[in-house]
Amino acid sequence: METFDELQHIWNKQPQPRAVISSHQLMKKGEAHIKELRAGQWGTITILSVLIAGLTAYFIFMDAYLYNELTLGLSIMIGVIVVRVAMEWMSVRKFKSIQYHHSVVAFTHQMQQYYAWRKKVHRVFIPIIYVSYMLGFSLLVPIFQKNLSTGMFWYVVISGYGFLTGFAFLMVRILRKERKLLEFLTSMVDERM
Repeated sequence: METFDELQHIWNKQPQPRAVISSHQLMKKGEAHIKELRAGQWGTITILSVLIAGLTAYFIFMDAYLYNELTLGLSIMIGVIVVRVAMEWMSVRKFKSIQYHHSVVAFTHQMQQYYAWRKKVHRVFIPIIYVSYMLGFSLLVPIFQKNLSTGMFWYVVISGYGFLTGFAFLMVRILRKERKLLEFLTSMVDERM
């Protein structure tokens, strides 16, 4: 009876065959991914637009245009966020131009181009925008120190730099995810060729 148990154990250790994904399931998965991408793009645009509106309102409310340091810091922060929103709008337009109903190779090639462009955005432009935003915020710190209570000053500094640190980790995570997707798309095109 031991040999049967051994055979049963060996049989159970065999790798299970992978389930074959139907074309309908694959299309559903692709549609869900596209919907997720669009929601992420519009979410980014919305959040950044609210931030621009908030900083602009602060700029006007505080009469920041009367003070050189405050004007410079806020102008840098608002300017780089406007550039970031413009880049996200460009991403939306590039994504809309992708033809979903072409051949798999053509679609994959278009998605590959889109993610290559996003990779350039994340590796080149986002770090410049990030550092510029941090510079603008850092220019405001001495003004905050003069005009805010000690507790409020430390709250603003810790939450401001804490947000920037958290955002940096988020950007690294997004970049890794898009890089893996670009590698997957590249391998798909290479396999078909």
